[in-house]
Amino acid sequence: MLCPDCATPTAPGGLFCYHCGHSLDVAADGLKVGDRRVVTALFADLVGYTTLIDELDLEEVRARVDGALTVMATAVIHFGGTLEKFAGDAVLAVFGVPVAHDDDPLRACLCALEMQVSLARYSSDDSRPLQLRIGVATGEVVAALRDVAGSRSIALTGDPMTTASRLEQLAEPSETLLDDATVAAAEPRIGVDHLGERRLRGQSRPVQVHRLRGERRIQSHSCREPSDLFGRNDERMRIAAKLQRAVETGRGGAVLVRGEAGIGKSRLLCEMESVARAVGFDWMWIDNTPYGMDMPYRSVRNMVDWLADEQGVSAGVVARTLLFGDDVAPNLPPEIQRLMEGAVVALARDSSMPLLPEEGWPSADLSLVNPADLKTGFELATAMWVSRMVSGKPRCVVMDDFHWIDPSSRFLMDIMIRLSGNLPLVVLAGSRPPATPDWLDLPYVDVVDLAGLDEASTEELGTAVAGTNLDPESAHWLYERTAGNALFVGEIMRTLRDTGRLQRVDGQVRIDRGSARRGVPLSLRALLGARIDGLPHSQRQALEAAAVIGVTFSEALLLRLCGADVSSSDLAELDEAGLITDECEGSNSSGKWRFRHQLFLDAAYGRLLAGRRRELHGRLADLLERAVPPADLADLARHRLESGDVERAAPLLDQAAREAAAIGAIAEAEGFARMAAELRRGVAGS
Repeated sequence: MLCPDCATPTAPGGLFCYHCGHSLDVAADGLKVGDRRVVTALFADLVGYTTLIDELDLEEVRARVDGALTVMATAVIHFGGTLEKFAGDAVLAVFGVPVAHDDDPLRACLCALEMQVSLARYSSDDSRPLQLRIGVATGEVVAALRDVAGSRSIALTGDPMTTASRLEQLAEPSETLLDDATVAAAEPRIGVDHLGERRLRGQSRPVQVHRLRGERRIQSHSCREPSDLFGRNDERMRIAAKLQRAVETGRGGAVLVRGEAGIGKSRLLCEMESVARAVGFDWMWIDNTPYGMDMPYRSVRNMVDWLADEQGVSAGVVARTLLFGDDVAPNLPPEIQRLMEGAVVALARDSSMPLLPEEGWPSADLSLVNPADLKTGFELATAMWVSRMVSGKPRCVVMDDFHWIDPSSRFLMDIMIRLSGNLPLVVLAGSRPPATPDWLDLPYVDVVDLAGLDEASTEELGTAVAGTNLDPESAHWLYERTAGNALFVGEIMRTLRDTGRLQRVDGQVRIDRGSARRGVPLSLRALLGARIDGLPHSQRQALEAAAVIGVTFSEALLLRLCGADVSSSDLAELDEAGLITDECEGSNSSGKWRFRHQLFLDAAYGRLLAGRRRELHGRLADLLERAVPPADLADLARHRLESGDVERAAPLLDQAAREAAAIGAIAEAEGFARMAAELRRGVAGS
């Protein structure tokens, strides 16, 4: 959106214009009541602001500081953060509100790096160059809409903002400090120096502090703790067969590996490197990111840089050699060369790739290329590039997270995939569903759809992370909770291990039956929160209300609980999004739904503020009391208890105890009676 006062483009979800300070109408859909969420806060402060005021004219100080703030705000906007506030010479940005992303901690770190570099460039000509101290912290907040005197804003309450501010105060000039939660979520995409524990001002517990060194270039799939690949042997063999056929016939193709976030697409693709190299392929890994989609030709530029690093030359040299080398140029018609050079120059200009005269590029200005010639030039240059890239040796090119490829690169990558069927080239693309690129129906393109790991493979992965065999009950619980999503399995087991909630019994590991089974690791809460935030408001409401009902729920009951705000089509869309599924998959709708993962339920329920939670449980209990046939007494008592209505919960538990005893369920009867007695003691004690 544009600022209504000065027409400056503003950050999505921004609270005010960073250029003129005008208050903006907040896109706070879903925050009218408020919710809990995981965010990453970034606090950046200019060094030497007071000195500038002492030494320079105030108008000059304001101009320099405004320019610096604009540089910083631009970085926040680029990486999808929200400008929470300006405080003189400081900026507080938040990543994860009003819309969460599944990589907000990484975005905040990359934003900090961009701020430092951009500010140094901005003030490089000044006698007193500006510097930044930055602190970044991740944690849970309560986010709600605040409306005071007609001014709407998002109010955030929680530790991350305070911790980020304290880390900024601890940092040296041009230094960025991170807390442990940020590093855990952003690794291994960032490099850090571990500085040990520090006690921050005003905080009772010491905090692990890390210095941000920079972004790590992705050479392949990055794992914090590399482990064997479990449960993907059939898929691995299919891709290996594709590679082998390409070696034998000189004709390759493409494989689209499709599956939900965390299912193991990147891990499977990474596993293929050793297979590809063993049969004679060169390897190339190109990552795509959501914050790179607005960077023209980002993926193509990464491909050029990969080859340049591989050959130990600059990007301009490798482009010149492949397209116009001495073994090519004599047979290249002048008109073809002109079209190809124009396309490469346009790409280099838009992607900030230097083309130097000493590398063989014409010194004349080629930037004024006829747009009508560009498409032809790109097609010719891509065909030449791809054929030359595999002329000496077959190559396997991985396009990870293809769903995030920038639009300008997509056009050229589509050409490459269409050419691969007649060349010793195999392209492996990983994508989230739905993924239906134009080249999907080509005869030399295969599709591998990844589902969750089976129970045995889930247990193997959990055992690998824990370091010891899981006991059968814990292994089954892990599978039920994650539905075999490899990322979910790894994050849960890693969190349980690192927090000491794995019990060793008789040579096996048992998952603690208390808080561990109810909690969701911070990293997964952020990931799942991003999935939920991406839904329309009515679908978020439906998901949160369904979480109050339970793992399984009836459509009729949910619609009555939500009222006119939710419809049957919302449930169908949630099914399409992979969050819930019909109880009778593969047949006509049964009117009964269930969460695909227990973790989706936990994440949706965990977002609800306590007051909203109690309200929904109370309304649900009212509906269940009038239900025909009658609702389960224990379930009704649970909802009364969660709504805070102890007086009505205790008699229900008494009745449930009597009915259980009448059918011989003595253990259950004793449990209900004990709960009722504890409730009454609690009321009497208060």
